[in-house]
Amino acid sequence: MLVADNRAYDYSRENYINDAPLFDEEKKPIAKKVKKAKPRARILPIIMVFSMSILMISRYAYIAEINFNNSKLEKEYKETLKQNEALKVSLMHTINLQTLEKIAVEELNMQYPDPDQIVYVAAAKPVVKNNSYEKSYFSKEDVEENKYITKAKLLINSFISLLD
Repeated sequence: MLVADNRAYDYSRENYINDAPLFDEEKKPIAKKVKKAKPRARILPIIMVFSMSILMISRYAYIAEINFNNSKLEKEYKETLKQNEALKVSLMHTINLQTLEKIAVEELNMQYPDPDQIVYVAAAKPVVKNNSYEKSYFSKEDVEENKYITKAKLLINSFISLLD
């Protein structure tokens, strides 16, 4: 039998199970392809947030302007009230009974009443009650009754008052 020459065979190119590494560094795992988001899809949320913030800022600016105008008008109102009170006080100081009498007599041609034009009223006289309203007055129960019955009662009461 012939023995083969081992020198002619190169064992360095053989891959044995024990010699093979568990993870090949050169081979990278295949990653799923991630779809790149389009620039339009990225810009749309930014535009939405920007427009919402502009809207909110404009609303707050409008509210601040209204509050400023409201405060300004309240100050003007208080000043007008102060001026009105000052004018009332100055009017009260300028009104004099003698000047009023002079204006009434000279410009308006008014005159004092004669003694026969004066009528005196006695306040000590007792006040006489007028009972005419009591005859036509009906109680709550009467009003809640049938309207026709109430009208009949009114007619009878008026007829009786004519007889008296």
